Amino acid sequence: SSTPHLCAMDDFTKTSFPRPQTATRAAPAPSVVVATLASEKVDQKAQHHAAASDDDASSRSRASRLANGVNNVLGAKFYALGRLSARYPWRMIAASWMFAVLLSAGLGARGLKNENRSEKLWVPSNTQAQGDKTYVDTYYGSETRFAQVVLKSTTAGENILTPAGLDALNTVITAVRAASITWEGSTYSYTDHCYRTGSNCWESNVLTAFASAAAWDTQSEIDTALTASPITNQDGSTLYLEKVAGGLTYNSASAPTGAVALSATFLFTNNEELVSGDMVDKKGDAFDTELLKIFAEPPTGFEASYVTDRSFGDEFGGAINADLLKLQIALFLILAYAAATLSKWNLGCVGSRVGVTFAGIVSIGMAIASAYGLCAYLGLFFSPLMNVLPFLLLGIGVDDMFVIVNAYDNEVSRDPVERMGQSLRSSGMSITVTSLTDVVAFLIGSSTSLPALRNFCFYAALGIFFDYVYQVTFFTAFLTLDERRKANNKGDCFFCLDCPPQACCRCCSPGKSEKSVLQRGMGRLGSGLRHRVVKYSVLVFFTVITIMGIIGCVKMEVDADVNNFIPDGSYLKGWFADSDTYFTESGDSVELYSKATLDLAADDAKLRAASAAFKANDYIVENTVRSWVDDFYTYRTALGGVTSANYVSTLNTWLANAGARYLNDVVFDDETSPTSITTTRIHGNHVKAIKSKASVTAMDSLRADIAAVSGNENGVIFAYGRSWLDYEQYKTIDAEAIRNISVTLAACLAIITILIVDPKTVFAVFLALSMIFVNIVGFMHFWGLSIDSVTVIMLVIALGLAVDYSAHIGRAYLEKRGTPDERIVRTLEDMGVAVWNGAMSTFMAVMILGSSSSYVFMTFFKQLFLCITLGLAHGLIFLPVLLSLLKPAPYAEAR
Repeated sequence: SSTPHLCAMDDFTKTSFPRPQTATRAAPAPSVVVATLASEKVDQKAQHHAAASDDDASSRSRASRLANGVNNVLGAKFYALGRLSARYPWRMIAASWMFAVLLSAGLGARGLKNENRSEKLWVPSNTQAQGDKTYVDTYYGSETRFAQVVLKSTTAGENILTPAGLDALNTVITAVRAASITWEGSTYSYTDHCYRTGSNCWESNVLTAFASAAAWDTQSEIDTALTASPITNQDGSTLYLEKVAGGLTYNSASAPTGAVALSATFLFTNNEELVSGDMVDKKGDAFDTELLKIFAEPPTGFEASYVTDRSFGDEFGGAINADLLKLQIALFLILAYAAATLSKWNLGCVGSRVGVTFAGIVSIGMAIASAYGLCAYLGLFFSPLMNVLPFLLLGIGVDDMFVIVNAYDNEVSRDPVERMGQSLRSSGMSITVTSLTDVVAFLIGSSTSLPALRNFCFYAALGIFFDYVYQVTFFTAFLTLDERRKANNKGDCFFCLDCPPQACCRCCSPGKSEKSVLQRGMGRLGSGLRHRVVKYSVLVFFTVITIMGIIGCVKMEVDADVNNFIPDGSYLKGWFADSDTYFTESGDSVELYSKATLDLAADDAKLRAASAAFKANDYIVENTVRSWVDDFYTYRTALGGVTSANYVSTLNTWLANAGARYLNDVVFDDETSPTSITTTRIHGNHVKAIKSKASVTAMDSLRADIAAVSGNENGVIFAYGRSWLDYEQYKTIDAEAIRNISVTLAACLAIITILIVDPKTVFAVFLALSMIFVNIVGFMHFWGLSIDSVTVIMLVIALGLAVDYSAHIGRAYLEKRGTPDERIVRTLEDMGVAVWNGAMSTFMAVMILGSSSSYVFMTFFKQLFLCITLGLAHGLIFLPVLLSLLKPAPYAEAR
């Protein structure tokens, strides 16, 4: 064997392939001659069948002639590009790289604008809730942070509405009131941090009905206080027992006799600041940390479930971060699989293509950077959703790599420039169909009213476009350089080292087989599909599958449960469970607002009528309503002498004294000497809703009732709750999903029609694509998924991936001559291999995500699993059978 030696890069890059007419070649082995003669016989047989089964070019239909015309024009362009890339590979690489750098400069020039606020991501900008939020934030701001602890006995089901239970609750509350942190060198205490109504910190718990601990010394004292009607707090307000005690039991007189759980709720001031697109309150988070320590150590004999404002971000983010390693492993497996399957192991060690795989990954990275840079130039915000984009582009990019390399390996031309031209003529057209379809589909998807989804579609469309550009330029140029390496028997990544003619081990020894194991397997699959009984059995089977998918689609629900995002084992799971089990009546808070254009001093009857409608609404818990206007009306009626002239001053005096608990609910034009009322609010709670649909119904019902109040035709009184931003998402996301999917499928049909043209093939590909998508949605339902902000994103991604499985096969069938059955076999042996490899590389990554504890990654696993399995089944089995029955005419240049 020759001794490996280092060589100069310039000498290597200037090396050209040996030309056929001047190369010195050894005499072919007898087996090669036999194989060649057999191949010629097969070709003659195929031509005979083609002549017998295909129309002559002169007798082709108009659609067929048009399809050939489009194919010839575009094919010629790719042929020229392939030759250019092979002739000047370094120039092509340099030009591609400079183009990518120019676009990527947007990341430094303008930078990506981060946006993490949910109301800016998932709530349509034109909804009523967005406008109402703007008004409310102007006058009230994001006032409060929230913390709650739920206390239970360690003995399941035991009554804790007892002296011991109230003592335990008091112990926790006392610890909270004593909590403090050191912030910026100063002590920041509970009284500094709490949200105040008047001079008191706002708290909600059963102890507010008692004057002191001595008032609950005995069970009889507790029973007396809590059987009063109404139960009165020490500040004179009414206590709604069902809000602070869960699992209540009652006697025959409907008086409470016990409770399984007691809650204590605290509100704190909000010090949020907008930092990198996210609202951040570091001081509040630090105080929450102290609260979590207190809640985590309940008194002996009791257990606690709890939540603070920071809990959701901590637990959800922790689940995502814990699975980042799995995501990295998944990406590594994609690269390893690509390197293993792109390599030509029958050529021995010299056939390794690790470098080619790396070049393909670099081109995908260039596409990601280019898309991000251009979006930065355009001012499109970046959200956490964009972190999914590299996974999508890697799946599509690797698929394009397989198609290009597969076409190159199947091209028989020995001239390197001609070989690249011919291979890109075929593969370029194929990836154009899929890439352009994906780009247009995502651009149409950007018309959605959901801001996060809209920007994701822009990023995805640009990313796929740039991946397409770099695959046909940068990647093909590098593939040419790799072929020069092989021609000179150089090592793969270490291309300055000679590759010994004799392999160092048996596994790397050159093989004699002209077809890979996968090609032979695809050939057997194609042969099995040739039988008529098998064909009709396939059609029946996939029809049944689609019917099941349609049934699942009909049953699919729109439902978003925040509990899904919390990983198993999190303390938040316990709080959600206790909240749903024991506190079943009172749900999300909601407020009734009046605007300055309502002259309350002259006539507050409209607001009192709205307050009555608020209480009477079927989706409002009446006992939770705290109405300043009703209490003030009672006060001023008893006082007498209140007119429009002294209405404002009398109200101001009342708020400073008996009505102090409403002090934060009335905004005057001037805090010192008010002359008019700017805005007011009335508090309440929705009836607790389990399903998202019920929440939307509650919102719409309350809006309708308030709008129907006499004199409120111009909307000077309106209802709004912070949770309504989520309700607006629930209300629109199903319609958005249906609209986006429908329009995207229509766009796919248009692009496939333009680029493939042949009506029979277009019909078959679009039918397969539609069936894949219907089945993905349908079987999502059977797998326990619903439509929410996560699944709707993955549906868009799944559509992008599903296009590849069908469009590649459809176009490859048109490039093959022979009988319909022979074309099945040849299509699967050719493009079927590329489609399978592209899908399997993604599938390996998907299987890693299947072990995730994160709802996001687990949802991705389920949807991508369905996309890949259904996509492959339809693309490799159903579509070839359907095409063989429809018998579309091959392209004129088909072989």
